[in-house]
Amino acid sequence: MGRDTIGVSIAQEQCSHYLHKASTCQCCSEACPTGAITLTQNHPIYDAVLCLQCGACASICPMGAIEVLTPSDAQLEEEIISRAVLNAKIIFTCKESETKCEEAISLRCLARLEPSLLLLALAKGASEIKLISGECQKCALNHTLPSIHKTIEMTQKYADLCTVHTPITLECVQNMSDNNLTCKDHSRRTFFLKLFRQKRVDPSVAATKITHNTTKLPVPKKHQRFLQSLQLLAEKTLLIRSPDALFLSPTIDTTQCIGCTICTNICPTKALETDASEEILRITCKHSRCVACHLCVDVCFKKAITLVAHNDLDAMLSTQQILLYERQKNEDAFPCVAEKMSTLLGAKIYNT
Repeated sequence: MGRDTIGVSIAQEQCSHYLHKASTCQCCSEACPTGAITLTQNHPIYDAVLCLQCGACASICPMGAIEVLTPSDAQLEEEIISRAVLNAKIIFTCKESETKCEEAISLRCLARLEPSLLLLALAKGASEIKLISGECQKCALNHTLPSIHKTIEMTQKYADLCTVHTPITLECVQNMSDNNLTCKDHSRRTFFLKLFRQKRVDPSVAATKITHNTTKLPVPKKHQRFLQSLQLLAEKTLLIRSPDALFLSPTIDTTQCIGCTICTNICPTKALETDASEEILRITCKHSRCVACHLCVDVCFKKAITLVAHNDLDAMLSTQQILLYERQKNEDAFPCVAEKMSTLLGAKIYNT
C-alpha cells in the first residue's frame, strides 16, 4: 500500500517498523537532511513540503521501502547500463554542479547513489566512474556529503574484493553564478517548516489500520542488484580475501537461544528459516537473502542473535542454508514461554 508523493514512493508494508514495533531501525530519518521523514506509530511519516528529493533515505533503507521517482530505479539502471556496455566513462552530476555534459546522468543529489548502482556500472564494463557535485557546503543538502563519500568508499572495497580497480572519483566544482541562492532559500524554508511542522503527509491510506504483516517480502531490488553485480564481477576475476569485514550476517548464541522461532517468523526476506522435520528443530540462514535489517536482533528477547561482520563473498553469493541452531522438538517449552511472558510483563510467572 504505497503512495507516490511528489517524486518519492514509500512502500509502508516493507518498513521494518511496520513489520514489528520492536524495530530499532532509524536509517531513513537519520539520513534525511531536512527532517522530511520521521518514524512514529510504527510506520514512516513523510513531509512532502520538507522533502528536497535528494534520495539519501532511499539509498540507506535496507528494506528498499523508499524509492525516488525522479528518476526511478529502473530508469537510472537503464541509463547506467546503456553507457557501461560501451566501456564508457560514466559521469553523475548533481543539480548544483552546473556541469554541462550531454553524456552525464543528472541527479538532484549524489546521495541518490548507493553501492549497488555503482557496482552495476562496474559489472557492465564502465571504464571509469566520476561524480561531480556543486559546492556542498553551500547547499541545503550539505549533510549528505559524508554518505556520498561512504558510498564511494564501500563500492571501491567491494570492487577490490573482486580485484576490479576501475577508478571512482568525486569532484566538487565551484558555482560561477548565484544559483546557490536556491539552496539558501531551501534552507530558510526548511527552518520555518520544521518550526511550524505544517502540511504533514502520511504515506499510508487514511483508513488503513496498522497491523503486523506476517507475509514474507521479496528480497529488495537493490539487494538483488548488489548480489548480481558482485556475481558478475566475481566471474570475471579471481577473488581475494579482503582484510575488511564488508558483509553482515546473523549468528545465534546456542547457549542463549531456546528455539522459539520468533526470528524466523518475523524475518521479512526468508533469510532465517525453520526446519522442523523429523524430531529436530533447526534454524538456518541463507546469507544471500539477508539485508541486515536487524529485525531478528530486535525481536529476540533472549538477545541470542547478533549480526556479525565478515568478508566471505562466497557465502554471500551462495544459496545454501547454513545451520545456526538445533534442538530436540520434544523439549519442554514451558520454561522458555514463561521466561518470555515474565520479561514482557515484568512479573514472575509461576507453574502450578
